[in-house]
Amino acid sequence: MHGAFYNAGVMLPAILVVLMAGAPPHPPEFWRAVAAHDYAVPPGEDLTALVTELEGFLASSDPEVRDEIGYSTLAAWIYEKRAVEPPLLRTLANDLMGNLTQGVGDAESDGVFRRSFSALTLSVVVARDNASPVLSRDEFRRIEAAALGYLAAERDVRGYHPQKGWMHSAAHTADLLKFLARSRYLEPAEQPRLLDGVARKLAAAATVFTHGEDERLARAVLSIVNRADFDRAAFQAWAARTRPARLPARPSASDLAGAQNVKNALSKLEVLLATRPEPSESVAAARDAVRAALKDLF
Repeated sequence: MHGAFYNAGVMLPAILVVLMAGAPPHPPEFWRAVAAHDYAVPPGEDLTALVTELEGFLASSDPEVRDEIGYSTLAAWIYEKRAVEPPLLRTLANDLMGNLTQGVGDAESDGVFRRSFSALTLSVVVARDNASPVLSRDEFRRIEAAALGYLAAERDVRGYHPQKGWMHSAAHTADLLKFLARSRYLEPAEQPRLLDGVARKLAAAATVFTHGEDERLARAVLSIVNRADFDRAAFQAWAARTRPARLPARPSASDLAGAQNVKNALSKLEVLLATRPEPSESVAAARDAVRAALKDLF
């Protein structure tokens, strides 16, 4: 089974059985008790069924169900407790990648919750693999491709809703890229692929990010700078081509938003690099490249 995610096998039928049975979800009190007991898996419960239930909660417009129950419990079981064993983890990752394409391209619908929080949960899967290897190289590549595809395709970049809570698709995808950028599987020649994905997202957004998305994207870039195999020349070239292009005499609102997002993200990245107390040669080189890109923009 090592290599590709399961499309069939020992775990998928169990999940299908749960879905077809239409078992009602546990009430919030059940999940609050799980959190109160340090996210211990309740005895006598089917972990596969519980993980499936939690994955469904990621689509909820109720912030408690989605954030505090669905995502928080999955994050604890995947990363902190290591309760989700590799076969189930692979099945879950496969489902989460599928979620990234459901309704993508829509603007301002509740479908963004499923996509955005699936990306965030995938970031925990990759963080788990970085800390304790689980994924194969092919599995990593599939997640990387899904992340970059989603980053480019998602048009709903709203940050926060007063009643429904965080949507934050750009920030959550940035978190996924951050952990992908730390992976042992990322080759030096592949670093520009992630960097260019970040730059395109900043430039293509139809609105100026106002909920910290630019900083989260900057931190994804910082993960590449911090790599032992950091490609300084490729980064310098990226920073130079990412600098906002000269705007036309009558720019569109999208032109203005994209240029501002790039400027803001590069500025946040410069701060992150400049405030390192003992910068490495890589950090110093990246800082100088970003400063050159920002020259004359203020």
